[in-house]
Amino acid sequence: MMIPHTSNLFLLFFFMTCTTLICLSSSSCGIPDQYNSILGPNLDKLPSQEEAMQLFQLWKKEHGRVYRDLEEMAKKFEIFVSNVKNIIESNAKRSSPSSYLLGLNQFADWSPYELQETYLHNIPMPENISAMDLNDSPCSAPPSVDWRPIAVTAVKNQKDCGSCWAFSATGAIEGASALATGKLISVSEQELLDCAYSFGCGGGWIDKALDWVIGNRGIASEIDYPYTARKGTCRASTIRNSVSIDGYCPIAQSDNAFMCATAKYPIGFYFNVVNDFFQYKSGIYDGPNCPVSSTFINHAMLIVGYGSIDGVGFWIVKNSWDTTWGMCGYALIKRDTSKPYGVCGIHAWPAYAATKCIGSVNPSIISSI
Repeated sequence: MMIPHTSNLFLLFFFMTCTTLICLSSSSCGIPDQYNSILGPNLDKLPSQEEAMQLFQLWKKEHGRVYRDLEEMAKKFEIFVSNVKNIIESNAKRSSPSSYLLGLNQFADWSPYELQETYLHNIPMPENISAMDLNDSPCSAPPSVDWRPIAVTAVKNQKDCGSCWAFSATGAIEGASALATGKLISVSEQELLDCAYSFGCGGGWIDKALDWVIGNRGIASEIDYPYTARKGTCRASTIRNSVSIDGYCPIAQSDNAFMCATAKYPIGFYFNVVNDFFQYKSGIYDGPNCPVSSTFINHAMLIVGYGSIDGVGFWIVKNSWDTTWGMCGYALIKRDTSKPYGVCGIHAWPAYAATKCIGSVNPSIISSI
């Protein structure tokens, strides 16, 4: 990399250039990348010292980043430069137009340690479900499915809280409810964070969240019980439920089972996030830095469909890191049957659909109240 990691150089250059940089308005989902003129269309060009500082200022403006003092800014600049270098090196390895690209998003000034501590938690998985007991029979699933137009709410933001498990569970509930009733209702992650058995912002389980909803005879809407990104006192007894379920279906640990289930409804699943996934921008992610046969997981998301590009199959995945991450909050993850547990352990543990294990979604199982 051409940029020396020296705080003095940063501070000097900051004072020389901060008054002359072009101010950008905050970009929104779907706006072309603002950094192409500096790093190239695929973020594959190493910047000079001056370009790196200009890039940092543009990025700070776009994401509204404000630091306590120049010392913190200098530290974050060094992390930013390191992440830019990793992005460029990764993008240079792309093997096809459909291969994934990394890009600059809200995590560009976060260190791997900061990301791990905030977002990723190694939670022991339940041992009461055996993959041998789950249905893995072939099905006549269509070649592609996308539930987003009718059964998926807008992309949400878990913020600085390790509550991905709650967002995965609510996504499964929202999808199954919409398919059963024709009503798409955004339900409350905060109610699960406050009330369901978990470690709160330190992690939790999809199935235990669904167990709580069943025991509570429903879950509140997001409007009635809004998200605060902090575990609080459970207020379930004072707020009416908007959607109820009386069952959920564990899904076997295989590509076939996931596809058969996703053909019927969105499913919550677990995943092993490694550093490059935080900078994911577009394309089919194949997890080259994940262990091939690891069953380790540290994150939960929602599969909302599947398809293929140029013969490469992928899952359509909804994340909970806001629309500034990935493809407006979504990712395409490769369906790789050559790996024992799929890409980054996607099949390492059962996934869950918020409906009983029946042939199709049954309106008597899930209802809007």
